[in-house]
Amino acid sequence: RKSKSMRCSHSLHLSSTMSNALISNSLSVVRSSGRSLLRRGSIIRTQSSYLRSSTSSSHLTSIPCIYRAQSTTTSSSSIQPRQDALTSSDGVVGVPIDFDTSSSIEGKESQIVTIRLEKDQVLRAESGAMMYMTDGIQMNTTTGGGLSAGFKRMLTGQSVFISDYTYDGSAGPCGYVALGTDFPSKIVRIPLQEYGGKIICQQGALLCASHTVDINIEFTKKFSAGFFGGEGFVLQGLSGTGDALVKAGGALIRKDLREGEKLKISSGCLVAFQDGVEFDVEQVSGFKNVIFGGEGLFLTTLTGPGAVWLQGQPPQRMISEIARRVPSGGGIGLAVPIPGMGGGTGDGGGEGGGESTGSAST
Repeated sequence: RKSKSMRCSHSLHLSSTMSNALISNSLSVVRSSGRSLLRRGSIIRTQSSYLRSSTSSSHLTSIPCIYRAQSTTTSSSSIQPRQDALTSSDGVVGVPIDFDTSSSIEGKESQIVTIRLEKDQVLRAESGAMMYMTDGIQMNTTTGGGLSAGFKRMLTGQSVFISDYTYDGSAGPCGYVALGTDFPSKIVRIPLQEYGGKIICQQGALLCASHTVDINIEFTKKFSAGFFGGEGFVLQGLSGTGDALVKAGGALIRKDLREGEKLKISSGCLVAFQDGVEFDVEQVSGFKNVIFGGEGLFLTTLTGPGAVWLQGQPPQRMISEIARRVPSGGGIGLAVPIPGMGGGTGDGGGEGGGESTGSAST
């Protein structure tokens, strides 16, 4: 019995040991298979995420990226202007021109100005002043704010229309525009910021300017100044930001007046003066000076402080002198010019007179 019971207990112990071993082996197998399944799932998830990321990145960095970049550039250039761009009073958007480095005044007695334009820069000039422009320069002629603005400029001596010059960048980094005057004139560049942002000129003095410079009507403060000052009742006011190029006949000089300093000038010699300078007239003293002085009854007075620009040969004075010397009639056809008679008739008598005089002396 004892041996049987020992054999039974031993067999039971062996069977329990074997069952425990089988259970532990099965558990280890289950654990290993679970870990392998987890690893396979992570690999599959990693591969799927990689495929999704690679697919999305390749989709963005291929052809659609090019179109996206193009659309972004187009929208930013058409909707959002450059940060350094300025808008004029009539809605023209452009980059300011650095006239210190981009403008060149050439000539002596009769001058022209050449201006270099880069992309997105705008030059506003008097209509009909263009001498030449290089390839890539675009000209846009408008009224500059409607008919009312054009009529206002006409009262100040300018044309109803103005021309805006821009460069499209098709012929290199920059283009050039050359402007001339309608009368043999000097050209002076006036930075408005250095003179309080505003100057007052004679009628028709402006040649070209930055697109942010506005042309306004300035009335003489006194009736006598408008009637006898030689500039009329309406003057040309230039205000805003940027530079203005003004034309003047003959020699051009600048005078800086101190506080209370008075300058007397001949009528018509005024080109421009800084805002704050008092413009008036003063009667010429002395009967003989009025009759024989040649300056008329009044002189123009300018009282400081401020800068003043003067011209030595006003266009109206030269035109009057030419008209005074042209015979009113057909003349008598004399070959020898008579002093005060203009040197011959208006139909080529001057040239015939020179030939006849030469043959007579021979």
